[in-house]
Amino acid sequence: MDNNVLFYDLSENEMLALCKRVMKLEPVRRECAVEREDGIDMDAWIMMRARSWYARLLQEGPLEWLPVEDLKDEVTVTNCSNGVVKAMLPPCCIRPVEWRLEGWHHSVSTFAAAGDRVDLLQRNPWTRGGACQPVAVDHGNCLMLYSVARDATPAVVMARCVTCRPARFAFHQAALPSLEAALADVAV
Repeated sequence: MDNNVLFYDLSENEMLALCKRVMKLEPVRRECAVEREDGIDMDAWIMMRARSWYARLLQEGPLEWLPVEDLKDEVTVTNCSNGVVKAMLPPCCIRPVEWRLEGWHHSVSTFAAAGDRVDLLQRNPWTRGGACQPVAVDHGNCLMLYSVARDATPAVVMARCVTCRPARFAFHQAALPSLEAALADVAV
């Protein structure tokens, strides 16, 4: 394992190799050859565990361990009514981190869940967030942003999100102990 790396950005093959090193399955000794036809595909099993670990890390891990990108150019926004803005998230977005619309006094880094008390308050123009106290409600594939001036054209200034790119594993080396724990019960 390269101890000089702080942030990994690995392909699937590189991730498999890292998992094997973590599990102490590499380097492989080649003094003899053993063939078996009735076993499980260990590489597939290890990758299944690695993907599961990575999906959980992206959803729950500390932001310092994860790839965070500003996706403002990939977000589609619509001014719904009364200054409510709907922002469609791109497929690479796993979870929002920090958002800001033009005209807001500050960014939002706490996202209300759809259907909770904060979300319900946004349905009334008198209790809804505005430029001074903006609110973002996470609906999974979109965010409802409250709010902008009625006639304003919504513009996203910042859309920082935890991202996942196809066939890539990006994470800080501080996450390696949790990877080791996720792989620990894999029978060899």
